[in-house]
Amino acid sequence: MFRLFFLLVFISLNSNAQQWPTKPIRLIVPHAPGGNSDTFGRILAAKLAERIGQQVFVENRAGAGGTVASEFTARSAADGYTLVVGDNGTHGVAPTLFSKLPYKVPADFTSITLAATFPTVIVIHPSVPAQNVAEFVALAKAQPGKLTYSSAGTGNGSHLTVDMFLQAAGNLEMVHVPYKGGAPAVLAVLAGDVQLTAVSVNTSMPHIKSGKVRALAIASLKRSPALPEVRTLAEQGVKGAEADSWLAIFGPPGISEPVVAKLNQEIAAALNDPPIREKLAGIGLEVVASSPAQLNAMLPGEVKRWGEAVKRSGARVD
Repeated sequence: MFRLFFLLVFISLNSNAQQWPTKPIRLIVPHAPGGNSDTFGRILAAKLAERIGQQVFVENRAGAGGTVASEFTARSAADGYTLVVGDNGTHGVAPTLFSKLPYKVPADFTSITLAATFPTVIVIHPSVPAQNVAEFVALAKAQPGKLTYSSAGTGNGSHLTVDMFLQAAGNLEMVHVPYKGGAPAVLAVLAGDVQLTAVSVNTSMPHIKSGKVRALAIASLKRSPALPEVRTLAEQGVKGAEADSWLAIFGPPGISEPVVAKLNQEIAAALNDPPIREKLAGIGLEVVASSPAQLNAMLPGEVKRWGEAVKRSGARVD
């Protein structure tokens, strides 16, 4: 009897996977239109829809650093039709930054794939008399508490990236000026209101090329193909401040393994399509397309790494 029961369950799960998808998929983006996750989500959605023969709707649910969308996804039906574009903010920083986070990582999600990574670059205003990290460190040490840096908000990745850099460079003292979003944080550097910020490579590229800001270092493990001449922090003697950003696809907990495998297969194929890889490279994203197990194994380390950065910075959202 028990054998028959489990056989019927297996047949049912397998049948569901074979039938999936039978209706449109909702891809939740946890931030406002125009950012990296939104642009990525729309590129992926178009190609994925083409592959699976069903519409893939992108739905922006911004709020609370992306945690609104993440909570919504975690509470959705585990049928493979609601997914979210998670990132190091929603699934790395948030568990420590928010004292009352309404979800747990990774327990409240089904990992689908680590989709892509994108490097962060530390930029300074051209008036700052430093051509490299060593010169900037010397300048900051000579003027403790005099230089300023902007971020997209307290506890945001840009804030934590700069804070990690300052700590690793010898506990440098700079004044943090948080803004409501990445765009005003970058504008503050362009205007010379602050001296430094950390920003994604694709966002900073036009300003670097035009000379409106100077690229000080790549705050990632390796150089960016988009800025191959800019050395990493580690290459310039500051180690332990790597802040690679990433985008991943998650679903609610409990999605059946056959459906997860199908989702992973189709999303990986979409991301590895040469024109799609080229489009994503154009906005500074490097395709990874990992297995669900690889993403799931990565998450505890990300929660720990970003959590330590949050604690050092003193950031907290109640």
